[in-house]
Amino acid sequence: MEVKIDILQAISEGAGRPTHIMYRSNLSWAVMRNFIKILEVQGLVIASVVEGRKNYALTQKGNRVLETYANVRKQLESPQLIAQLV
Repeated sequence: MEVKIDILQAISEGAGRPTHIMYRSNLSWAVMRNFIKILEVQGLVIASVVEGRKNYALTQKGNRVLETYANVRKQLESPQLIAQLV
């Protein structure tokens, strides 16, 4: 799941081309390609061709998943939650 989130975050931050996604996500080419295919099937990213080059963008569903992940992570790292446990 973390790898998928890393890819979604890279795309949301402007890395639309496959090599940019690969470098920002710190993945090998083969691993990145496999995960991109999975994310496309899940409807989280969409591919397009811009000036003869493949480019990826988040779908609305991809944006929602990324926002939900960020909210859950924020809640789990909340100082109030940690203080209650101590």
